[in-house]
Amino acid sequence: MTRPTPLWRHVANGAGLVVILVLAGVVAHTTPNDEQQQAPIPVRGQLGETLSGRNIVATVDEVRVAKTVEAGNGWAGPTTGVWVVVDASVESRISGGTTFGYARFTVGDVSYSASTRPDTATIAAIRLSAGIPWTGPLMFELPAALLSSDAARHAELQLAVSSDPRADSMIVIPVDLHAIEVASVIETDLPVWGAR
Repeated sequence: MTRPTPLWRHVANGAGLVVILVLAGVVAHTTPNDEQQQAPIPVRGQLGETLSGRNIVATVDEVRVAKTVEAGNGWAGPTTGVWVVVDASVESRISGGTTFGYARFTVGDVSYSASTRPDTATIAAIRLSAGIPWTGPLMFELPAALLSSDAARHAELQLAVSSDPRADSMIVIPVDLHAIEVASVIETDLPVWGAR
């Protein structure tokens, strides 16, 4: 005849089961979902700061807004909206020959890509070098009505080397568009290799 299992063993087994279930709940609650696992890794900073990620080093010196842009290569950009012109220096940290593939200006839930219409007058889509920055403008065309929206106070400039920055570094700089006066025309210089 077998002895009955003591009560303390039932209690210990039940307590062990509760601990395992609580730990499983904590793991399930804190495990990143697919979107979080694939999200870019933000490197946050302010205008004028040199920010470094895994594969990018960038400094954003100034953000300006205008109705028209006159680029260093002679291109003129009239628009029904406004131009946000970002003066920046960008370089690769890993190897040369990498294309600068991601420059977005985000206002609220909407992102605007840097314009490539000015062609060689902007650093959008330029081939980066390791350790030697390209310095020049990035130009974003935005609707004029966006400047007066509440979301314009909390806009963000986002820069990354890869056109698909998932699970990689992304430079993020906050911009208050309400604090920037709208000029009628902005003239920009051609991009230069090296810091200005």
